[in-house]
Amino acid sequence: MRVVTGQFGEVEFSEDSVIYFPKGTIGFEECRQFLVVEDEAYTPFKGLMSVDERQVSFPVLDPFMIDAEFGKMLPPALIERLCSSDNQMDVFCIVNLNGENNKVTINLKSPIVIDYQQKRGEQHIGGDFVHG
Repeated sequence: MRVVTGQFGEVEFSEDSVIYFPKGTIGFEECRQFLVVEDEAYTPFKGLMSVDERQVSFPVLDPFMIDAEFGKMLPPALIERLCSSDNQMDVFCIVNLNGENNKVTINLKSPIVIDYQQKRGEQHIGGDFVHG
């Protein structure tokens, strides 16, 4: 399948690469299917692009690049799953490139966890975490 996006141009993908978010994401609960888009021009950022609403796309970043201690904010059970060699998972945080006073900000309180084996994603809201 192919989609044309404003940010990434033409993106080709298979149904296997679609990640299902049962609850959507904050503010976009109706968007349930996403792709993780990688483009060398945007490294180290990736894109989280909605398949349902093609104009919805978020720049995301590995939070461990920003804060090596980020894992202390995650529930122990999630850390155990992330560190398991059997699991193919990623954690991303949404980046706001047009923040106040043109500052780039990252939402470390609501990370997105993607399980590539189950093709599932979920955005965890800050209250769901045990802060260290």
